[in-house]
Parts: sequence; C-alpha cells; structure tokens
Amino acid sequence: MSGATASGLFPHLRKLAGQSAVYGAADVFTNVVNLLLIPLYTSYLTKEDYGNLALLILFGTFAKIVFRLGLDAGFFRIHYSLETESDRRALAGTVSLFAAGMGVVLLAAVALWAEPLTGWLFGADRVPASWVVLVAADTAAGTLAFVPLALLRIQDRPGLFSTFSAGRHTVNIVLKVALVAAGWGVGGILWSDLAATALFSLALLPILARHAAPAFSPALLADTLRFGLPKVPHGLLLQVQNLADRKILDLFVSRGEVGLYQMGYNFGQGVKFATSAFEPAWGPFVYAQLGQPEAKRTLARVATHVFAVFAGATLAVSVLGGDLLTLLTPRNPAFRAAAPVIPVVALAYLLHGVFLLTSIGIGIERKARYYPVVTGAAAAANIAANFLLIPRLGMMGAAWATVLSYAVMALLGFTISRRLFPLPYEGGRWLGAAAIALVLYLLSALAPASLLPRLAFEAALVAAYPLALGATGLMKRGI
Repeated sequence: MSGATASGLFPHLRKLAGQSAVYGAADVFTNVVNLLLIPLYTSYLTKEDYGNLALLILFGTFAKIVFRLGLDAGFFRIHYSLETESDRRALAGTVSLFAAGMGVVLLAAVALWAEPLTGWLFGADRVPASWVVLVAADTAAGTLAFVPLALLRIQDRPGLFSTFSAGRHTVNIVLKVALVAAGWGVGGILWSDLAATALFSLALLPILARHAAPAFSPALLADTLRFGLPKVPHGLLLQVQNLADRKILDLFVSRGEVGLYQMGYNFGQGVKFATSAFEPAWGPFVYAQLGQPEAKRTLARVATHVFAVFAGATLAVSVLGGDLLTLLTPRNPAFRAAAPVIPVVALAYLLHGVFLLTSIGIGIERKARYYPVVTGAAAAANIAANFLLIPRLGMMGAAWATVLSYAVMALLGFTISRRLFPLPYEGGRWLGAAAIALVLYLLSALAPASLLPRLAFEAALVAAYPLALGATGLMKRGI
C-alpha cells in the first residue's frame, strides 16, 4: 500500500480516537470512581442488596426502551436526511414534545401498577413498591435529555457532551456516597439516580431551546417512529439477552448468588469502557463517510484497528479483573467468589464490539427491521442457554449463556449487513489480534500465587499485547 494511502487512514483514526476518548471520559471517570467506592458499598450493602439492584436494573433498562419508543435512534437518523435548518429544528421540537408526553403517561402507568410489577420482579420477597416507581421516574426524567445529547453529537461537540455527562455522574456519585453511608441502602441509590437525572435534563434544556422549534409535525414524527419503532423490539430483545439471566438465575439460586453474579458482571463489562466510548463517535463517522470514493475500504480498515483495541481491553479486564475485585473488597471477602464470572462476561462484550463494527450496513441502508431479527435470535439463544446451563453451573452458566447469545448476534449482524452493504473486512488481521490476546490470557495461569508478584506478572502480559501487535506487523502491514 502506498504511503499516501496509508497516511490517509491516520486522520480518521486520530479523529475517532480523540472523539471516543472525550465521549468516554465521563463514563470512564464514573466507572473508575464507582470501582474505588466498592469497599464503601460492600460495607453497607449485602449480596442480597446487590441481587435486588440487579433486578431493578433489569426493570429500568426495559423501561428506558419502552419510554423512548425508538425516538432516540429515529431522531439521529432522520436528522441527517433533512436538508433545511427549519426542518431540523421542527424535528427536535416534535420529538422532544412527544417524548416528554409519553414519559408522563408511562410513569403514571407504572405508579398505578407498582404493586403487581414489584411482585413479578421480586417474587415472594417483600420489597418496597416505591422502588419500581423511583426507577420509572428516573427513566421519565431522562426522556428530556436524549435530543439535546444527540444534537451535541451531531454538532461534533464531544467536549461539551462529556462535560454534561461528567456533571451528572459527579452529582450521582456524591449523593450515593452520602445516602448509602447514611443507611438508606437500595433506596438511597435509586433516589440518587433520580435526582442526578432530573438535574442533568434541566441543565440540557438551554441547548434544546436553541436548536428546537416550538412546533409539532406529525409527518416528521411519523418518519422518526418509522425508523425508530422497529428498534423497540430490537432494544427489548437486546436487554433480554443482556439481563434476563438475572431473573432466570433468581429462579434457581439464592438472591445472594444473583448479587455475586451482578458484581462479577460489573467487572467483566469493563470492556464497555472501550465499546461505549467508541459507539457515539462511530455512528457519525460512518454516515460522514458515505459518498466518499474510498468509504468501504476506509471503514473496513478503521474497523481492524478498533477491533484490536477492543481485544486489548478484553485482555486487560480478563487478566486483572479478579485481583482488582480482591483489592476492592477488603471488608466483605464473600464477594470475591464472583471472580470467575469476569473473563467470561468480558468475552461476551468483545463479541458485542464485533457486532458494532460489522452490522453497520443495516443502519446505512435504513433497514431497521432487521435489528429485531438479530436480537430476537440472540435473545432466544440466551434464554434457552440460561435454562439449560444455570441448573448445572449456577452463575457461570448465566455467564456462558451471555457469550453464546452475543456470538449469535455478531454472526447474524455480520451476515445481514454483508448482504446490504458489503465491506472488505480484514478477517486475517482480526484473527491475529484475537489470537495474541488469547495466548497472553492463557499465560496468566502461570502467574505467581502471591498478590503483588501476580499483579506485576499480569500487568506485564497486558503491556505485551500492543508490543506483540507491533512485532508481528498486524497493525503495520497495510496500516
């Protein structure tokens, strides 16, 4: 490959890396702080509390999808298809008004049905019905935030985006520390989430006011829902895939083991530091490339480098996660039993990263109807595997079921996308990066038993990954 062609890739990589770093900075900061606060949380919260939180996360995630009705995805895509600023302002106003109205209606419905919802979620265990109402209120307050956040992404303002996110997370963390330490338990965490989201949405209103017209266009709403609504079953099925294991696990094991699984899952999904930071930058980057003569080649080559980063993040989480858990639970060592879950969940999120990179043809061709097909198959695989594996393997069965479901999702997403918008992915280089990460992970079994020498050995393995990529030429050949 010529030097000119090779050098042409670096601006794209720099831009994506820079924007991903800025978009992800607030989330990384928050997750790091939350990890450092685990000694505090585990001093005041029991395994059963973590199990209850796992079930509330399940409910909240489903509520978020239902409350938004795919409007967030539809707004982002339709905005790019509009040609005039007045139409774009009308779109922002229309979607915001409709989303706020639906949020109020659905919150009222949850409050009305709080008792039966609580009974379904927690079974015979008696917990306050107000918990599900607080989760729904947090979700409703967030419906005012997604349009201004999408506008910041569209306007290529990752710094301001992350500033708002960091502010929200800081308020949330401060409130959680205060309320949990004051003995509020699970309720303190839920009140912290609600207060932080409400303040966050209020802070974003000036951005919405500047870029939205006080208008309501049924035609624009119909276009938005036409693209976004098919993503509702996709989102619900995706969360069945992500979170149904908690509910199924709760049917077969104690609430305490559900809490252990949630703890291990929290560490394993540390791979999301990379994937979640990358995702907000990836969509605008992909759509901006359309129409360029080298668009397909550029996207495929960028995807190679991004996959290598995802594989490195998976290696780091898998190798270091268990020891980090040990260090962060000095006063409640019972949580350390969650360590085996960490590398398995990390592998699942690597496969999610593969899906992000290889399913872009579905969005490019605006064939949103395929998303429920993909996630439906993945969710079905997840549920079947959970019922098959959990009775035999407990929480490890839930973890491996997650891996299987993400493998199905990645395979189907790639297959469908290739038919719609084929890209010349560099499969050999992907496999090479994955093989290096796997070998280094297997070598971690040779780590010394003593904690500090083991940490040094494991850190050296993680540091060896980029060196091995360079030495083999995987990230040099063809750039």
